[in-house]
Amino acid sequence: MAKESTTIDVGEPSTITKSSSHVVVDQKKKKGFVAAAAGGGYKRGLAIFDFLLRLAAIGITIGASSVMFTAEETLPSLLSSCNSKPATMTFPHSSSFRQLSRPFTSLLHRIYCPSTCGCTRLILLISDTVVLTLTTAAAAAAAAIVYLAHNGNANTNWLPICQQFGDFCQATSTAVVAASISVVFFVLLIESTTIEVGEPSTVTKSTSHVVVDEKKKKGFVAATAGGGYKRGLAIFDFLLRLAAIVTTITASSVMYTAEETLPFFTQFLQFQAGYDDFATFQFFVIAIAMVASYLVLSLPFSIVTIIRPLAAAPRLILLISDTVVVTLATSAAAAAAAIVYLAHNGNPNTNWLPICQQFGDFCQAVSSAVVASSIAVVFFIILIVISAIALKKH
Repeated sequence: MAKESTTIDVGEPSTITKSSSHVVVDQKKKKGFVAAAAGGGYKRGLAIFDFLLRLAAIGITIGASSVMFTAEETLPSLLSSCNSKPATMTFPHSSSFRQLSRPFTSLLHRIYCPSTCGCTRLILLISDTVVLTLTTAAAAAAAAIVYLAHNGNANTNWLPICQQFGDFCQATSTAVVAASISVVFFVLLIESTTIEVGEPSTVTKSTSHVVVDEKKKKGFVAATAGGGYKRGLAIFDFLLRLAAIVTTITASSVMYTAEETLPFFTQFLQFQAGYDDFATFQFFVIAIAMVASYLVLSLPFSIVTIIRPLAAAPRLILLISDTVVVTLATSAAAAAAAIVYLAHNGNPNTNWLPICQQFGDFCQAVSSAVVASSIAVVFFIILIVISAIALKKH
C-alpha cells in the first residue's frame, strides 16, 4: 500500500509589514537626521554670530569704561602771583559709569558654548535684556551730561565747559558713542537669541508616524494644558500693557505740564522753569509719548495671543518690538534722571548750581515723571521675560 505524503502548508510569518515599517522608519530617521543637521547648521551660524557680537561688545564696553574713567584734563593756572592750583576737570559720573559697566562686562566674559538646549538661550535672552537696560541707562545718562557740557543751559546758568576742556569733552563723547554702539550690539544679540528661542524644534518633526499615532492622546492633553498656561501668560501680558500705557501717558503728561514761575522778577530776568527749558526733557516727552503709542498699537497682538495662545508669530513680533522700545524708554528715563539729579544737587566742579531750592514744585513734577517712566521700563522687562518663556514652551 503506497504511502500518501501529506504536505502541510504552514504559512510563513509575514515580514512585509515589518520590513516596510522598518524601511519607513529608517527613511524618516534619515530625513529627520538631515533636517536636524540643517537646523543645527542654521542655529550654529546664529550661535557663531552671537559669539562674535559678544566679543565685539566686550571690547567696546571695556574701551568705553576705560576712556570714561581716565578722562581728565588740567588747565594751566592763570594767576601766577597766587598760590592757586591748576583747574582740573574730571567727569562727575565717571565712577558711576564704571560701576554700571562692570556687571555686563563680567557677564559677557561668561560666554556659553553653542548648544541646542533651549534653557541656555532663554537664560541668555533674559540676561541680555537686563544688561541692555543697564547699558542704555548708563549711556543715556552720560550723554545727557556730555550734551550739557557742550551746550550748557542759559535758563539755569549752567555754562558750557567744553570750550575750556576740549580734550576732556572729546574723550567723554567718545566713551558715550562707544557705549551707544554696545547698546546696538545688545539689541542684535537679543534679536538673534529671540529667533533661536522661537524656532520650533526639527527633531520632533523627524519622529515616525507610528510614535506620533501612539502619542496623539498624550500630545492633545499636553497641548491643552500648555494652551491654558500660555493663555494665562497672555492675559498677564495684556494687563501689563494696560498698566504700562497708563504709566507712560502719566509720565509724559506730568513732564509736559511741569512749569513753575516765581512770584518775583527783575528787569532782565524772569524766574520761570518749564520742561521746554531743557532739551533732555523735550526728548523725554517725545520719546515716552512714542512708547505709549506703541503700547496702544501692541494691544491687538496681545489679544491675539489670548485667543490663540499656541501661536508663536504674534509673541515673536511683540518680543522683538518690545526689545527696541524698551531701549527708547530707558534712554529717555535715564537722560531725564541725570538732569533731575543735577537740578537737585548741582555740580560744584563745573559751577552748575542746583535749582530745586527755588523751583521745588517743578523739580517734584519732573522727578515724578522720571519715576513713572522707570516703572514703565520695569513693566517692559517683565513683558519681554513673559514672551521669552512662552516662546520657550512652544
